[in-house]
Amino acid sequence: MIQGKIKTTWTAKDFIKGSWRTNKNHYLSFNTTSKNKQIYKKNVGVYINNTVDEKFEKIANKFKLKNTVIALNKMKPGQILPFHTDTCRTFIKRNKVKDKSKIMRIIVFLQNSEPGHQLWIGNKVCTGTAGSYFGWQYGEEHMAANLGKKDRYTLQITGVKK
Repeated sequence: MIQGKIKTTWTAKDFIKGSWRTNKNHYLSFNTTSKNKQIYKKNVGVYINNTVDEKFEKIANKFKLKNTVIALNKMKPGQILPFHTDTCRTFIKRNKVKDKSKIMRIIVFLQNSEPGHQLWIGNKVCTGTAGSYFGWQYGEEHMAANLGKKDRYTLQITGVKK
């Protein structure tokens, strides 16, 4: 796991604005146990912003990864991504990744953690202020949840270590 903090160069308007979409059937393809799929069903997933300000692309560049893909994610109260490992199928195929162990996923908090906003990597809970980031390599089990009262916003960065 990696962690650190970057300087915040954004305001709430930069990530709240835009067009948010969700995959209503995200739980069907989610890489978790069948029991978790039954338990959490319609609460599994995140909203993804269709428009990403270029300042978030500049943030992703600071991590010096190749083939970087970014997404702005929003979790409404009650949404959860139960413990899982990312398959990165599309990313691997598009980028012809041969060594999956070089794939990194980084989550940057766009706002201060609120009560109930959760990110777990393995058995470590990750909290922090806006600009805090946490990352892991392909195959690491993790989860995220919004068990709080306010929307949770993060920047998700996926790339390959150089």
